[in-house]
Amino acid sequence: MRLSKSDQQEIIRYLDAGKYLPEKYRFLLFEDKREVELVWNGKSNMVANVVLPFQIIEKVDEPRLDLPPPPLPPLQPPVIIKHDKKY
Repeated sequence: MRLSKSDQQEIIRYLDAGKYLPEKYRFLLFEDKREVELVWNGKSNMVANVVLPFQIIEKVDEPRLDLPPPPLPPLQPPVIIKHDKKY
């Protein structure tokens, strides 16, 4: 990593003023690591195995075995339409 003298002086000015560094210095100062971590105030580094109540995934194309099939609608007699006129 090689920063120019002007970049070094600009970084020092930001640090002396207590300001955040501009985004352009992120890849110049730090390696491009492929890790992501969420950080917040009060975050603990303790690791705990917790059982979470996840939902059961149902498949749409398979019938549920615990329910009876829905009843069929009642059959209706066919409707007959008579035409007296000939077209």
